[in-house]
Formats: sequence, structure tokens, C-alpha cells
Amino acid sequence: MRNYRYLILIVCLVSIFLPIAVTALPVTSPQIQKQAQAITVKVLSGDTSGSGTLIQRQRRTYTVLTNQHVLTPGQDSKYRIQTPDGRIYPATVASKNQFITQDLGLLQFCSSQKAYSVAFLNTSTNPVPGEEVFAAGFPIFSSGLVLTTGQISLLLDKPLNEGYQIGYTNQVQKGMSGGPLLNLHGEVIGINGRHAYPLWNNPDVFFDGSTPSNKLQQRINQLSWAVPVQSFFKLITQFISPANSRCG
Repeated sequence: MRNYRYLILIVCLVSIFLPIAVTALPVTSPQIQKQAQAITVKVLSGDTSGSGTLIQRQRRTYTVLTNQHVLTPGQDSKYRIQTPDGRIYPATVASKNQFITQDLGLLQFCSSQKAYSVAFLNTSTNPVPGEEVFAAGFPIFSSGLVLTTGQISLLLDKPLNEGYQIGYTNQVQKGMSGGPLLNLHGEVIGINGRHAYPLWNNPDVFFDGSTPSNKLQQRINQLSWAVPVQSFFKLITQFISPANSRCG
């Protein structure tokens, strides 16, 4: 009997000190909506607008990741960022010729009066077909943020020109380019950039110069597309180092 009590005591002590494995749990749709609203901004570029994703804060300097095609209309004019609270800040390009092979660009703005949330970029796990995802952004003909649900339908073995590699069923409207593609944990896994059934309807080309088969091209046309976080994360860290902070 005494030995039995000692055994119970030992088991209890071991259970107290053994580390407990913690698994990240999916968040609810309202939580994802709140997260998307906190990290998604509107990029005002020339006479048009697009979306962007807040990815880093360095003291008073905020860095926004968006698409290069969102920035192109504003090449000869000033960029502005509209933050989730409705404030508008002047913005500058973080670095010229940032992403040679990807449809991405970085903007920075300064804010000393307000602290904004930044995204968590998931670089540790690969997206998988069938995974539920959420696309956020500001459609041109909408007054507020739109969040659409869907799932990953196609992951290309090699990226298309401009880095697109994640195909998903979410509806992405014009103006949502540059907004985040989030997983069930509220983490950013990609940047929206192309909607389904593009108007130009030109055949796609892979980054190595090869072209998809007709059957694959049909599937590509049916989906929205994002540039995956893992493909550009290392480049981003070069452009947003503390030495490049704009506001001091």
C-alpha cells in the first residue's frame, strides 16, 4: 500500500514538470475579420487605389507590403496610406527595384500618434490544397474592407511570372490586390494579386519561360492567385532592416 502511494506521488510530480505540447488552434471567423481589419490598409496611388498589408513597425516607421502593379499608377505622383482608423499618411517607396521577379512592392509611412497592429507572416508551414483561407482587401467600388472565404485549390510546382503560386477559390475583386491571404490561424500566407478570369486572358508563363498545358491554363484562369510569403520573406528582411527606418 505504501509503495502504491509513492507511485502515485511520483506520477503526479512528473506530470507537473513535464512540458505540455501546445498546438495553435484555429480562430473563429469574427476573430479573423478583426485581424484582417487591423492589418489591411488602403493604398492610394495616383487616381486609383489598391490594398496593402502592414508587416512591420520600427519605432515610428511602418512598412506596408503590396503589389507592384498597385504602385505603378502612382509612379509620377505621391503615395498615401489609409490606415484602419481612417487616417491618411503620406508614404514613400522603401526601396527601388525591390522584387525583380515578383509582383510586390514596399511602402513606408510615419506615425507618432497612433500604434497599429502588424501581420504575422507564416514562414514555417506550407499551405496545402483544401485548406480554408480568407482574402482581405478594399475593392474599388466598396466603401469598406471586404473579407471573402474559400479554399486553396491549386499549388503550382513552380511559380508563374511575377511569383504567383497559390491558387484559391475566394472571390478577389479589383482593388483587393496587395491585401493579405490568411489561414485559419489569422496568419498571412500570401499576398492577393490576381482575380479569376482576368480580362486580358493571355496565356500564362512560368518563371523559367515554359508555359502551362491547355488543361492547366483553364484551371489557372478559374482561380484567384497570391504570391506566397515563403518566397519573398528573405528579401523583405533586407529592405526593412532598422538601418532603412524612415522616421528615426
